[in-house]
Amino acid sequence: MGRRPPAPAQDERARVQSLRAQPVAEWPTRERILREASRFFAARGYAGTTTREIAAAVGIRQPSLYNHFGSKQAIAEGLLEYDLRAGLEFMARLVAETGSPAVRIYRYIRWEIAHCLESPFDLRALYNTGLLDRPEFARWRTLLDGYERSLRDLVQQAVATGEFAEIDPEFARMAIDALVMETIRVNGLHQAYSADQPEQAADFLLRALLRDAGDLGAVRVRALSAARSTA
Repeated sequence: MGRRPPAPAQDERARVQSLRAQPVAEWPTRERILREASRFFAARGYAGTTTREIAAAVGIRQPSLYNHFGSKQAIAEGLLEYDLRAGLEFMARLVAETGSPAVRIYRYIRWEIAHCLESPFDLRALYNTGLLDRPEFARWRTLLDGYERSLRDLVQQAVATGEFAEIDPEFARMAIDALVMETIRVNGLHQAYSADQPEQAADFLLRALLRDAGDLGAVRVRALSAARSTA
C-alpha cells in the first residue's frame, strides 16, 4: 500500500522536481515524508531523527508512515534513490557517448548543479555526515564510488586528448564535487540563486581545467547543443 512501481530515474526526477511549483500540503504523502525527513536529517543527523518526529511533521500517524516506508533506513534510501540514481543514469549516458570529454564534463556539471538546485529535498545529510559509512548503506557507498570513478575517468580522457591541462584527475573530481556540495548547501538553506547558475558553474570549472581557456566558448556551445538534442 502506498508504494509505486519503480520509474526510470530521469522520469522520476522530473516528476518530483515538478512538485516545487505546488504547495507542500498538496504533495503526495510519500514526498512529504521525504521532504520532512531530509530536513530533520540535515538539522539533527540521521541517528538523531526518529520516524515518530517525521510523521508528526508530515501530519500523519506513525503507522501511516510505515505504509510508505518500512523504516527510517528506507526513507534515507528513498532520498538516495531520488538523488544518486538520477546522477548514475545521466553519467552512464555520458560515459557511453563518444566525442569530446570536455564537452561531456561541461554537460555533467551543468546537469548536476541544476539537479541540486531544483531538488525539493534537503540533501545535505546524504553526503556530508558519514551516512554512507554506516554498514547498512554500503550498497549506496559502492554506487557513489563508481559514480566518482566515472567522473575521474572522463577527466583523464580530457587530459589525454589535450583538452585539459595536466592535472590529477582525483583533484579535479574533488574540485567539481566541492562546487556540487556547496550547491546542495545553498539549496538546503533556501538561498537565492540565478537561473543561469548551472552554466556559470560549468564555465567556472571548465575555464580552470581547459588547457586553453579560449576554447571555453566552443565547448559551451557544443555542450548546450548536445543537451538540447538529448532532452
